[in-house]
Amino acid sequence: MKKYNKTTEQTMMLGLGWWNLYFIIKLALFSQGTIGFHPIENFAFVIYLLIPLRHKLLRLTRTIAAFPIAFYLGHYDSFLPPLDRLWAQMGALMDFKLDYLLELASRFVSPQALLAIVVLAFAYYFLNRIFRVSIFVIAAMIYFSLPKPSPQVTAPVAAVPAATSTTASASPAAADESGPVNDSVLNEAKQNFFDNEANRVSTFTDSSAQSAPFDLLFLSICSVAWDDIKIAGLEDHPLFKEFDIMFDNFSAATSYSGPALVRLLRASCGQEQHEELFKDAPKQQCYLFDNLAKLGYGENLMLNHNGSFDNFTGLLKDEGHIEAPIMSKDGLQPYQAAFDGSNIYRDSDILNRWLTNREKDKQDKVVALYNTISLHDGNRIIKDSGETGMVSYKHRLKNLLDDLYAFFETLKKSNRNIVVMLVPEHGAGMRGDKMQISGMREIPAATIVHTPVAMKIFGPNMKRTGDTYHVKDPSSYLAVSTLISRLLDQNIYSKGSFDPKALSQDLPQTKMVAQNSGSTVLEYNNKPYVSLDGQTWQEYPQ
Repeated sequence: MKKYNKTTEQTMMLGLGWWNLYFIIKLALFSQGTIGFHPIENFAFVIYLLIPLRHKLLRLTRTIAAFPIAFYLGHYDSFLPPLDRLWAQMGALMDFKLDYLLELASRFVSPQALLAIVVLAFAYYFLNRIFRVSIFVIAAMIYFSLPKPSPQVTAPVAAVPAATSTTASASPAAADESGPVNDSVLNEAKQNFFDNEANRVSTFTDSSAQSAPFDLLFLSICSVAWDDIKIAGLEDHPLFKEFDIMFDNFSAATSYSGPALVRLLRASCGQEQHEELFKDAPKQQCYLFDNLAKLGYGENLMLNHNGSFDNFTGLLKDEGHIEAPIMSKDGLQPYQAAFDGSNIYRDSDILNRWLTNREKDKQDKVVALYNTISLHDGNRIIKDSGETGMVSYKHRLKNLLDDLYAFFETLKKSNRNIVVMLVPEHGAGMRGDKMQISGMREIPAATIVHTPVAMKIFGPNMKRTGDTYHVKDPSSYLAVSTLISRLLDQNIYSKGSFDPKALSQDLPQTKMVAQNSGSTVLEYNNKPYVSLDGQTWQEYPQ
């Protein structure tokens, strides 16, 4: 009995021991708003650690078991996606190069954070000799667990616009979103959105085949959103001043590459749910390139990568109905090493080769898709292989924008009739947020899907009426398809002039609803909400 009492007394004297550091770090992160804090679960863990045990073997067993408990509890307190989403991506992670995996690990815990932990450990070691640190830690946990009075905020009342046209391609009337928000309301909003989208199409008339011929070139860029451009300090790049039409509020609807391309290739219908992208489209009319093929357009496909990762080219063919062979890259020198070790080629080299081939091609008109992964996280410029993270991204983004700007100058000199449509896949997420580290795109956050979509019309005798027109309404791929059909219907190359405003007014509006496998982000009353199980929602942590 005396021995047991002595053990009990020692346990209570020691308190939480080195586990104090675990809770101190948690409370510090919680006070900064970096993580959440679940009082019941954390106090249950404290009790588990403080229960006096008589035998050393039992105490050792408890300590060993405490580590996985601490890991899962730490994840539970964080805003990170569920662990099952990480396990689901394990196959893809195994294809990454080791240096990229180490770089990702450093983004979770930076060297500065590790140094701070070491300093904290030394401070704890000495302070614990003077004070019973456990008492202060538990007191702090109690303080942070107490409910805090929330500031009274009057919710803004959303204005309800006048009813719009009810034709299939028109924008649906906006619903009143000023009421209370809960799971039921957001689930209903999501369902109503997809029900409305299922009835929307853009049409291409047979008479459009008689319009003056011009080429269409889609620039599909992986990993660039307005937020990435801003933090790279490149929002004033001269390329953005070249466009005739800019979409200021475009939603890419996903942060995955394959699904983004499928959505573009099926842009002639309303937005589909993520899982529907891996089935045939509900209507043959949905396939944008098929619609253009019926009007006499040939197809070209160019990639600056091999297209093998995650069955990228297979998805384009099977679910996007693009049949063109990939343009050869023989003779070109690799410019980057990809995140999986494969070769990536310079954008200027690919685009200039396509233009050279096109000038030898006798087809009257083609629709070409160029996909580039020059900005994908983890890539390395071969001559600057030591650059990583934001330094590397900014360098690669500037090179890409410079290449596109130079290509535009080449197109002007070529005197070809060509319309270039910039439609990035999704952003890079380089800023990161509370739910995702820098470069992580598992959840399609609003900042990741807000991409710079724009159109430039080239031609030796073409004149633009007015300035660049900015489409400020919320838009997505259906607006792109509709804009292209208007170019054909209005036969702008026969007229020799165009009005960007007339082309772009009253395009179909699409609110921001973005999906990946297992996650949905929906904008409701000007706030983003996220669901990771398809039923329950939380406001996306800002």
